[in-house]
Parts: sequence; structure tokens; C-alpha cells
Amino acid sequence: MIKKQKGFTLVEMIIVTVIIGILAGIVITVINIPRVQARSRDSKRIGDIKRIQTALELYFADNRQYPVASSSFIPAQSLAITPSYIDQIPTDPLSGNNTKNNAIRCMNNIFAYGYYYLSDANGARYVITAINELPLSTEDPNVCFNVPNCDTDITGIECGGSSDSSPYCYCVQNPM
Repeated sequence: MIKKQKGFTLVEMIIVTVIIGILAGIVITVINIPRVQARSRDSKRIGDIKRIQTALELYFADNRQYPVASSSFIPAQSLAITPSYIDQIPTDPLSGNNTKNNAIRCMNNIFAYGYYYLSDANGARYVITAINELPLSTEDPNVCFNVPNCDTDITGIECGGSSDSSPYCYCVQNPM
């Protein structure tokens, strides 16, 4: 009587490993990990800007004006609203790094990731802005060229960019 051994042969194991490798490669290309990571960082930027905006509204409630930074956009980290109104001003996930495409510029030709703030001369209006990694819909009300405070004719604040060149610029303004 011949004794049969149970188990897989080496060839069967190699075939299964190759099939699993091919399937893993297909899944990784479908998921598009860099795009998912960029979307995650853009979501963090939007959330961070809303946190800064909330702190600015608390500042306004106490001082009846927003911090004044009317000469040029300043990094949001230099706002004097900590620690009374926000524990720590958040930083952009890629803070200080230049955009991958240097043609993407916002806020008077700034092309480095970060959160930027500008107000009018008397602290009645402000804009906080960031550069996203993925383009926003041109219909989004928070794309800088759709934000009323970014109109120099109305407020004197220039966010930079146009509907053709800067759908990456995300802005919020004081409530009107």
C-alpha cells in the first residue's frame, strides 16, 4: 500500500503566491493611495481653517474687531489669539513646502502650503486661506475667487488667482 502525503506541492504554492501578488497589485492601483492621502490632508486643512475661524469669532466677540494684518497675508500661526481663543493654531500638514506645481499660487503669489490671514485696515473683515492639493469645484463657495472678501473693489483684500488658475485656493471669511 502506497502512503499518500497530504499538502501542497511547491508549484502549487508558487502559483497561489503569484495570483495573490497580481490581485494585490490591481487593488493598490485602483485605490490610488497618493490621491487618498491628498484628499485626507485637504480635509484636515478645511477643518483647521474652520477652527481658526471659530477662534477669530471669539476674539471678535471680546474686542469688536478682528486682528489687523492689512499689509500682506501673514501666516495664521502669528495671530495673537492663543491661548485665550484657541490652544494652538494648527499647522498645515505640508506646512512650508512648496506646492508640487509652482504654477498654483494663491494670496498674492504665495505658493507654499500653510494657513494665511489678511484683514482690512480696521479689522472689520478678514480672509483665511490655504492651498489644497486637489482642485476644488469652481462652484464651491469657498474657492477664493468666489469669496466676496477677496474682491479688491469691495474690501481691498487681494487673494490672487482666477477661476482658470486657482481652484486650489480654499478661503473662509468673516460672517457677513
